[in-house]
Amino acid sequence: MIKVLISYLFCSRGGVETALLNRLHAVDKKAYRIDLHFFRDEGGLEMFKGWKGHIYTVSSEKSVKKLILRNQYDLVITIDSLTVLRMLEQVGYKGKIGLEIHTTYKESLRYLSDRRLEMVDFIIVPSVYQKKLIRNRVQKKHIIVVGNAVNPEICYQPQCILPAQKKILLWVGRIDEHKNWRLFLQIADYLHRSTDCFLFWVAGGLKSDVRDIQEFEKYLYQLDLERHVFWIPQADYKNMGILYSYAANSGGCYISTSRNESFGMTVIEAMKCRCPVIVNAVGAFPEIVGTARGLCLEDMWKVEQMERIREFLMEEDTGRIVSQAESYVREEFSCESVAEKFCSILNKYKDKN
Repeated sequence: MIKVLISYLFCSRGGVETALLNRLHAVDKKAYRIDLHFFRDEGGLEMFKGWKGHIYTVSSEKSVKKLILRNQYDLVITIDSLTVLRMLEQVGYKGKIGLEIHTTYKESLRYLSDRRLEMVDFIIVPSVYQKKLIRNRVQKKHIIVVGNAVNPEICYQPQCILPAQKKILLWVGRIDEHKNWRLFLQIADYLHRSTDCFLFWVAGGLKSDVRDIQEFEKYLYQLDLERHVFWIPQADYKNMGILYSYAANSGGCYISTSRNESFGMTVIEAMKCRCPVIVNAVGAFPEIVGTARGLCLEDMWKVEQMERIREFLMEEDTGRIVSQAESYVREEFSCESVAEKFCSILNKYKDKN
């Protein structure tokens, strides 16, 4: 049995935790013992209730070192941080070390210049875009692309239909600058002023910074959209398929206004639920959505692009697009296919010990 520890600084309900949980869903528990370590819980541990492995939430350096020494792991993988590397160095860890990089923030990638990066044997990233982003910073490292897996429980539900004959535009994410909620409200404002056939749903943001939520609410009233934008502060992850399906069945879409993304978890979830997707042409979105699986727009904030969104939703037959998108996600990002890629990495580096 191969023993692996995966460590992350916090456990929230974000895309990294979701991708991790889905990937481990199809891992053979008899061949691999995979333990999870989080320095702190920020409301995400509940997502891992069904996970059969060990989950540790310890933050003190002494406790983490004790955990590593006691379990004698073959591989340790740290996500978006070198904090654990310092501890591995101090305890004289002899196994293989992996680093997963999901963040796209420049300030968060500065650690890649740290000398301890020399300890890392391999790097995992979720997209070709992310690989290119960090290649010039870690030229000598083996970088492997492993896409994020989508939960099999999130699927299209044909019965999710509202009586109101309006198209739902769904937006999912934290209420913060990176997710660019302001642009979504600007698009909602433009579409609402052009026609009264749209509803706008915002899902997520319950644990966002209070100041960001206040700004969101203030801007909502400034645009006079408070009666047309329905905010769902927190949606159970396993029920997300319901939201995507309501949008799909209404003739609406899922829209992402993010400023940058290393992958786009909510985008592939929507695609799997046969919901048309409209995204900013940034980060990994062009490689995931392309031109055949949704609408990928440069400069989404421009009026002509907002008009393109309106035309897409009002005039185009999206049947072919959503079918291609659904097939693509099922083939490329199923739990089984992603787990197979991940386990091949574990096997490769275990054999090198």
